[in-house]
Amino acid sequence: MLDSKLATIKHYVYELEYALKIENVDMVKNISRVIREKVDEVENNFNLLTNSATGIYSRHINTIDFLYKPIDVVDPYQGDYLQKFAAARTFELTKAGAIVEHNDFWKAHSILKSNVFGLVPVDMISEESLYTLLKLGWQRVEVDVLDFSNSTRDTKDIFDFCETNFNHYLAIKEHETDEVLVLNFA
Repeated sequence: MLDSKLATIKHYVYELEYALKIENVDMVKNISRVIREKVDEVENNFNLLTNSATGIYSRHINTIDFLYKPIDVVDPYQGDYLQKFAAARTFELTKAGAIVEHNDFWKAHSILKSNVFGLVPVDMISEESLYTLLKLGWQRVEVDVLDFSNSTRDTKDIFDFCETNFNHYLAIKEHETDEVLVLNFA
């Protein structure tokens, strides 16, 4: 599959050379756009992130739209902030009619480590729930799903990698497959 993608990119590079040679501006723009898209496909399908200190690699396997409830303090672990946050999250999900979908998602996954505390996949909730949660301050984000299974089974290495490389993430275990995945907020 990689060979065919590379062959396609090479083909468009030859077309780009021709378009430059004949000075066809529209053709250059269109071919350049297609080349960027093809390169992005290769990168997304075979993206390997590495940290030279740990040698940990991840593979991008999907991008999913989520709604998340942002925290509004620097250290959410101080005092009873997380307890109040959890109560507000539950109230808002219930008000939006999305508590069942939220709970169904999290019954299928266990959170291993995270710095995000309120999250629900957009495609699991209704448009009305989406609208309500957005009005309540939830934010819509694209989340990259990363698989580390070809690199390590040591979750501590994965956690260290995430802490070093990602601002907002969740390391989860998927119950059905028993795989450790990381949800990285781009």
